[in-house]
Amino acid sequence: MKKKKFNLFKTILYILIFIYLTIFISANTGYYEYKNHKKTVLTEEQIRKFELDIQNGEYVDINEYLIKNDYTYKNKVSMFTIKLSDKISNIVSSGVKATFKWISKFVDE
Repeated sequence: MKKKKFNLFKTILYILIFIYLTIFISANTGYYEYKNHKKTVLTEEQIRKFELDIQNGEYVDINEYLIKNDYTYKNKVSMFTIKLSDKISNIVSSGVKATFKWISKFVDE
């Protein structure tokens, strides 16, 4: 009985296809447009409320009309990707520095 080898290329290809299909379906179903429309409607409602309060002579505080975004993006996945990105950046940076240092030896001679 043969054991199948793990094929990294196929795995990465399947993951990329899955990501592409997810983005494609969300774009074609109008999810992104719906989210933008929802933001626009909320903003228009706040503008109407602001204008009504001014017409009625009420005290107006701009902070009452701003829509607050209370999302927090700190989770295990985002923190991992930030650390991974920093490590990749450091590796690439040191590689570029080493390459230019190596090239400068030939230029100086």
